[in-house]
Amino acid sequence: MNYGVLNLVQHGSYSNYNGMVVALQKQTGRATFLVNYTFSKVMGIRDGQTDNGGGDGTTIDPFHVRANYGPLAYDRTHLFNAAYYISLPGLHEANLFVKGLVNGWQLSGDTQLQSGTPLQPNTGGTMNVTWESGPYGGAASNTYLLGTNAVVLSPYLTCDPRNGGGKYFNVSCFQTPSKMGVNGPAVWPYIHGPAFFVSDLAMAKSFAVREGQNIQFRVSAFNFLNHALPQLGQGQDVNLHMNCLQSSAQAQGCDLGGGNLNEYTNGNVQYKAQGQHRYMELALKYTF
Repeated sequence: MNYGVLNLVQHGSYSNYNGMVVALQKQTGRATFLVNYTFSKVMGIRDGQTDNGGGDGTTIDPFHVRANYGPLAYDRTHLFNAAYYISLPGLHEANLFVKGLVNGWQLSGDTQLQSGTPLQPNTGGTMNVTWESGPYGGAASNTYLLGTNAVVLSPYLTCDPRNGGGKYFNVSCFQTPSKMGVNGPAVWPYIHGPAFFVSDLAMAKSFAVREGQNIQFRVSAFNFLNHALPQLGQGQDVNLHMNCLQSSAQAQGCDLGGGNLNEYTNGNVQYKAQGQHRYMELALKYTF
């Protein structure tokens, strides 16, 4: 028999999850409070596959599975959630109309705070690097420097990029690869992106119509603090533009690594996510 291509499917990936959850529930008088905190770490092989949607990170080195083991794209180190429900006090000395209008209001809300996801697995494994051509030749490439297009060409790290002096990361730590057969690390130190924060608020009151029937009026404010989420790059993109600073003419590659030349990606938050505004909602619900 004449076989063309035989594909052998193997499962070589694995992941580990470790977490700690602390919860507190307190009811006092008219108020009920729910608070919980989660410390977690989602580690595994970045193979670009996730059954529940989205990738867990790009594979840099397909020849050594273990080399791609690190925090996965959807990891959140710290998660804090708080919810509350308060029955607001009313009036005792008033006529029936005023008491019916003022009494019985309920206040509820929730607040969520989450640490940022790891930047590397969420930006193609290389911070969406773009290899720019130098003055004497073409841009750095995996085929030329590593001898294969199967391995993703990754920047060198000359220092710990987390030491950014108040920035999310230090762009001067990234350098263009220049040595034959030597690639940048497949997994970098954990660089957190901007944190997520949102707080919602609602007030509601039910008015009796007749026995077994009532109308509930509710006003809700989503992101009522009007807090815009910060982001590092334009259009939610983080992109390192690496330049080959060559000292002599070469066909491809670099002999001296160039740094980041992108004015929009410097480790600082310069933009705010679109669509993060305060939204108001009015609702009427008739129960019968």
